[in-house]
Amino acid sequence: MKMLPFNNWKKILVYIKKAGEDGCADHSQSDDYQFWEDIGVFDHSASGELTVAGRAIFEALYIRCDGEEVNILRQLLLSFPPTIAVQQYLWGVSSITVEQVLTVLKATNFWFNDSNEPLTHFLDLLNYVGIVSYQKKIRKVKILISPDTPYVPKNIFIDPKRPFSNIIWIKRILGECEQNIYWLDKHFQKEAFEWLWAISDANKINEIRILSLDLGDANLSTGAKKEYGRFKKEMGSKGISVKWATINSRDIKDAHDRWIIGGNEYLRNVPNVNAISSGQRSEMNYSENYDKALSAFIGYWKKATEI
Repeated sequence: MKMLPFNNWKKILVYIKKAGEDGCADHSQSDDYQFWEDIGVFDHSASGELTVAGRAIFEALYIRCDGEEVNILRQLLLSFPPTIAVQQYLWGVSSITVEQVLTVLKATNFWFNDSNEPLTHFLDLLNYVGIVSYQKKIRKVKILISPDTPYVPKNIFIDPKRPFSNIIWIKRILGECEQNIYWLDKHFQKEAFEWLWAISDANKINEIRILSLDLGDANLSTGAKKEYGRFKKEMGSKGISVKWATINSRDIKDAHDRWIIGGNEYLRNVPNVNAISSGQRSEMNYSENYDKALSAFIGYWKKATEI
């Protein structure tokens, strides 16, 4: 659950100052502590300690007084899932209303409030750091920073109204992998070979493994096998090993998610290929369970049969 602030962002400053001076802060009176934990200012503990970013904000505010806290907060908020949702849905949309922002947050399951005050305070904070322009009197919003950022957000939302950007994002996720790409998708489709081709740089990737079920013509038709053969041959000429293997459903019945695993300890939970290409509402989320997912993938691979 990602909470929005119940109060104006300035009310948290007393806790930041206290934590910076004393090493911790009594946050029991603050309704917004979870929000400031979620964006990365306070540590996820009961002690009320500042994170590294929180400490930098404290020093910028109360020691150097140089305004750098705005840039730090902006970077933290750009990685905050509700911010990402608003950017991805509303970037480039003209004459955005507050009601449209609220609809986005509800549609992406980031709204848990009866009162609209948390939205007002959230927009005030985004306005302060320059992510949006928020005109409170006329209830108009403009997204100032494009979701087309150099980094890939931790949370990416798939939506049928954004068929082009859905594909851009999956390519960027694949492009963040180094050394190898292990892709577990029980319903893997040949459309994904084009996405893999687009990011296959032999200076960065040396192996691609795909693990799926054998669903006959649904995913392993004659055409799909030909596409795989052509892709495998071309990648091989570049020095990238490609293997597609299938596993019996009984040997993988304990797995639910689909994973993209990179050799650089990179892991994403992703929907199946068809859901991405058709724009079915879903998410592509970064995960910190790399070791467990890699171990499971290797275990499944040993039980699989290469095509």
